[in-house]
Amino acid sequence: MSTLPHPHGPSVPPLDDDEERVARARRRLTLLATALVQNPLDRQVHQDLRAFMDSESEPALQSWDALLSRSPDELRERIRTLLGSQVARRAS
Repeated sequence: MSTLPHPHGPSVPPLDDDEERVARARRRLTLLATALVQNPLDRQVHQDLRAFMDSESEPALQSWDALLSRSPDELRERIRTLLGSQVARRAS
């Protein structure tokens, strides 16, 4: 788990490993996709995408599957936990 710094006070509750892995992969893939659209024949972009696919894609997909397998009640509770800490922090 990691703790994300928050600009207005204490850190938000830690994301679990699957949440963090999926969030990190989504950010990385968005950057790679943008780079691929902007420079479709750039060798470095291709190397970066290949490196992601070789090392990070399968763990990210497994984490995504784990998140998708959570029940609606589990997801609601997780959202409450994450949002509740933000509300409490703003109130203090």
